[in-house]
Amino acid sequence: MIKSTILILLLFVSNISVAQNSETLDEKLKKAVTNENLTGAVWSTISDDIVTTGAIGLKNADTKEILEKNDRVLIGSVTKTLIATGILRLASQEKLDIETPVYKILPDIPFINPWREDNPVTIRDLLNHTSGIEDSRFWQVFSTESTPSTPLEHIFSKNPSVLKVRNISGTRFSYSNMGYSFLGLIIEKIAQESYETYLDKNLLIPLGMENSTFQFTTQKGVNIDPHLAMGHFDDGTTQENIPMFLRPAGQFTTTARDIGLFARFLMSDGTINGKVFIDKGLLKQMGNPTSTESYKNGLKSGYQFGLSYRDRYGVVGKFHRGNTIGYRATFYLFPEQKKGFFISYNADSEAANYEKFNTIFINHLGITKHEKQKTNGNLASSFKEFDGYYKMNPIRFKMFAYLDLLFNSIKVELENNKLVIKSIQKEDYDLLPLGDNLFRKKDRVKASHVFYKNDNTPMISDGLVTYEKISSFYLGLMWISLILGLVGMMIILFRGFYLLFQKQLFKRNQTITLPFLSIIGLLIPLPFLLNQSFLNLGDFTFANVLLAIVTGFLPLAMILGIRKIWKTKTLTIDTAGTLFILQWTLVLIYWGVFPLRLWY
Repeated sequence: MIKSTILILLLFVSNISVAQNSETLDEKLKKAVTNENLTGAVWSTISDDIVTTGAIGLKNADTKEILEKNDRVLIGSVTKTLIATGILRLASQEKLDIETPVYKILPDIPFINPWREDNPVTIRDLLNHTSGIEDSRFWQVFSTESTPSTPLEHIFSKNPSVLKVRNISGTRFSYSNMGYSFLGLIIEKIAQESYETYLDKNLLIPLGMENSTFQFTTQKGVNIDPHLAMGHFDDGTTQENIPMFLRPAGQFTTTARDIGLFARFLMSDGTINGKVFIDKGLLKQMGNPTSTESYKNGLKSGYQFGLSYRDRYGVVGKFHRGNTIGYRATFYLFPEQKKGFFISYNADSEAANYEKFNTIFINHLGITKHEKQKTNGNLASSFKEFDGYYKMNPIRFKMFAYLDLLFNSIKVELENNKLVIKSIQKEDYDLLPLGDNLFRKKDRVKASHVFYKNDNTPMISDGLVTYEKISSFYLGLMWISLILGLVGMMIILFRGFYLLFQKQLFKRNQTITLPFLSIIGLLIPLPFLLNQSFLNLGDFTFANVLLAIVTGFLPLAMILGIRKIWKTKTLTIDTAGTLFILQWTLVLIYWGVFPLRLWY
């Protein structure tokens, strides 16, 4: 009886397992879309040159229209892979040389480059995000002032400081939407027509991508495309596509099948109908960086020609993700196995686990898992000098440099023959030694980090982010400045409200009247900002101007407060609070935070 019961239970469990394993890819994706509360997605897989497509969910949450597999979607920064391919096509036709300094092609738009004589910014640098220029400014991303035909020159001519080169070009990766917008401008210079028109004719049509375009399309107003899926946010609200300033970096409309055809070509020998379309040598370099400091010190991961090397889920591939307002997309290639996948969600959710879908595709395609590279048990004693604090260099956004210093710096500690990386925002993780200066995260299969020195400064890189060692004393001072500034705010606010209730705040000799009012004044723009669309965060609006005024007045109010304290010769806790705030605001001015001008 017991044996029979056990046998029945085993058969039951076995049947459940078979049922689970027999779930189709479409069923698994539908379940994941539902569980992650996403609106919909279109997808394609590539295996042995066969392109398979599908669709899940809704095209428009308002109308409840079903998303079809031939509907068009936006893919955000995956557009960069196509722009890079367009540049490689021009290089294969010998219409440009990717080693050419950009100033020779566009002399009227110069970089502010201290290293120009020996290290000018080249087309290769723009392709590889190693130009040294920052990613973007608020006004270039969050704006409704752009039109589908706004000249690309406007991105750089409005404020030339955006083209300041922060490190020697070619040496370190730093993602830059401006860099890829520059590539669009270079295509226009060479082709003598808009990059959209040129690439539609000379890249998309030869690749068979007849349902795709670089031209602006939307769901409402002009340039309507009835087949374009509506974008969505976390709460289910819809968002139609709007023009962007940095359009070569993220403006592209396509179908799942067309991206499947594109992926198949990237894993080919570069020929179409027996004729070379893109030089095979250039094609094979995509996703295989060769110029950065991290590569020259032994690390193979990084970004090149529109694709990045990616080591996740026990497999190694080439990858690009993208997101734009209302959409997200993932593009993954495994060239050695001639397999890949693409998925674009018409929902830009901050809560969803998009990585879940990658696992589903990788398991479905049967991508070969790699054995983890064996660790070297002995950590050289010389690594003791790498122990300490590190800051990102370069950082993506100039505006956030101060915040990145405080909250994105990391600490490296030697612990039990391994290196431990600690940070405020992320979980701690271990780096296991592989020999020489290479290390591997536990969940990676190959080297993921390299330690090296640049001008005797200890450096760490994973190929996509580079950190340089900084003084713990300096970082500590920055934290003390922040803490004192916040303490000063609390002192002045507490004392100000107390004096207000005592009807003494506006007496003639009161020293903290202006400091108190300036802090309260920081709240004035809030209702206007809340009533303003986030799409206007970078525009010259009343709310944004008001924000600049109140943040600019804060340090001035502290100076006037200190001046009054000096005149009255009164040293109280109010004095300390005002001084604490003053020193902090001066630090914020130094870092370019105050006054907060989002349109600049």
